[in-house]
Amino acid sequence: MTKLLRDFSGRLLLVGCGNMAGAMLDRWLAAGLARAQVAIIDPVATPRDGVVQHTSLAAWQAAGGTADWIMLGMKPQQLGDVADVLAPLATGGVHLMSILAGVSLADLAVRFPGAGAQVRILPNLAARIGAGVTAVATLGDADDAAIAALLDPLGQTVTLADDSTMDLVTAFTGSGPAFVFRLIESYAAAGERLGLSAEDSLALATATFGGATALLADSGEKPGVLIAQVASKGGTTQAGLDVLDSDGQLAALLTNVLRAARDRGRELADLARGEG
Repeated sequence: MTKLLRDFSGRLLLVGCGNMAGAMLDRWLAAGLARAQVAIIDPVATPRDGVVQHTSLAAWQAAGGTADWIMLGMKPQQLGDVADVLAPLATGGVHLMSILAGVSLADLAVRFPGAGAQVRILPNLAARIGAGVTAVATLGDADDAAIAALLDPLGQTVTLADDSTMDLVTAFTGSGPAFVFRLIESYAAAGERLGLSAEDSLALATATFGGATALLADSGEKPGVLIAQVASKGGTTQAGLDVLDSDGQLAALLTNVLRAARDRGRELADLARGEG
């Protein structure tokens, strides 16, 4: 059931509306955000009925566009050019929101010093169905109730005291769905190699991962407790776990995956600051 978007008013401008920003927007519209409240600046985004869309900031300005809330959803490397145009307009009580990887609240404050608040948001793609997890950190005089109203329909929200860990959160939850999809894809491929049809293997893998994560979330137990409920000494599950746990290779692999994604976020931050 879609959570309704309450306690949010004002005009919202999306600068960039690709996969992630588009997923957020579609969820907001489904939750009751008035289409007349939204404008998109993106030359290639999929049009939404009733939502005004411009190909450039200049076109939006020429049309007399105004906004109370601005969300940056373009590539981090475009921050400088966008800020040059938007900063004079993002003043007073305007909230400047960003889903840009690697771009810190301090970076936003430098680029948009006149904004009433800078809001750094890290959602993930499951926001499309209201099952996402979104980390948020703010700087300035933020309207916490309105921010909560925007984020609530997207799924679970985690409010951070500051954004010092956001690069890791970006890798952990923002990139995380892609890593899980890859695991499912590889699990299904293994089933196929051992004799299942491609269709059956993917269906079984998807249901197995989905059911396991749903059970974990519903039970309130730690993963180890549930593992013990599935595995028995000397049984088939334990034989597979022995391979997964061999020499700590799985934990090491996932640590390296997260480290690489986190470090790339830092590199993108340098590029956004013109330091790369």
